[in-house]
Amino acid sequence: MMNTFNRQQPGQRQREQLLEAFFLPDLCNSRAVMFLLILSEALVLALTLIETGLPGFSWQRFAVVSLFVQWVALLSVALLCQLRALMSRLHVAGASALALLITQLVTLLVSLLGEKLWPLDKLGIDWAWVLRNQVIAAIFAMMALRYFYVQSQWRLKTQAELKARLAALQANIRPHFFFNTLNTVASLIVIDPDKAEHMLVDLAQLFRVVLKADDKLVPLTQEIELGRRYLAIEQVRLGERMQLQWQLPDPLPALQVPQLILQPLLENAVYHGIQPRVAAGYIRVELTRDANDWLLTVVNSKDPQVDSGHGNQMAQANIRARLATLTQQGSQQAGLEITAEADEYRACLRLPSNILEEKE
Repeated sequence: MMNTFNRQQPGQRQREQLLEAFFLPDLCNSRAVMFLLILSEALVLALTLIETGLPGFSWQRFAVVSLFVQWVALLSVALLCQLRALMSRLHVAGASALALLITQLVTLLVSLLGEKLWPLDKLGIDWAWVLRNQVIAAIFAMMALRYFYVQSQWRLKTQAELKARLAALQANIRPHFFFNTLNTVASLIVIDPDKAEHMLVDLAQLFRVVLKADDKLVPLTQEIELGRRYLAIEQVRLGERMQLQWQLPDPLPALQVPQLILQPLLENAVYHGIQPRVAAGYIRVELTRDANDWLLTVVNSKDPQVDSGHGNQMAQANIRARLATLTQQGSQQAGLEITAEADEYRACLRLPSNILEEKE
């Protein structure tokens, strides 16, 4: 049974990847249907005004055309929704042709049913009217498909840029941090082998996460644990110069956050806040609740004579860009807020619980 699950999981993952990259959006949700209804009514209003003009505008004519267009639109969307998984396996041209064919067949069917159920004075079918419907449906279907394709390409480009930024963030784990840690471990092997062993374990865990990091969400508890390991390594190197304060609720909330979203802020706090100071400094990590949001805050002391904002921009821009993708999925704002004072620097991650809570 386990082998069967392992064989099925790659196939399921591949289908999910195909659907994610497919240019035609998910038309099964209520938001898409509502948008379609509004757009269809706007189209009907425009066509009615073009045909009759404002002085001859007829509400009866508008109602009849609305009924026809809504039937075409809703039936087309229902079929495209059901066939989306199949169409995602096709090339863009093939999927577009199939989608266009579906809308044409639906338009033809509704037109013929309209002629049969609501006949005009003419005998037989008004093929000129049917042909006009086909042409109008084809024009607007091609415009919609083109719009969906452009939107899909823009979304894929944005995702590629975010992955590139994450890769740059992974590569930005400072080489001298790695070598300093190894030098510290080498010096501790003789005098304190247990501490040296703990440092190597923390370092291995940190780099394991960095090397396999992607744009998926991870539990907040995992991200906090990674931050603890990173600061534990720096604590050994800096000693009493760095005082750590963890103010976290117990238990931690069941949130999902982008991977490597906390560690860059902690790294900035160490290298731009604590390290330039002659006297001892502090780093405080807080997690508090604000209405529907969770606020994960990193506060560090800094030397008033040193501009700690210099050098932080790449990590902060990366975090903001990755949080912006979460905001597109929910109604509340996720983001990074920075407050710099003379002797203190504060970076606050706003994490809306409505889009980041773990799903059962």
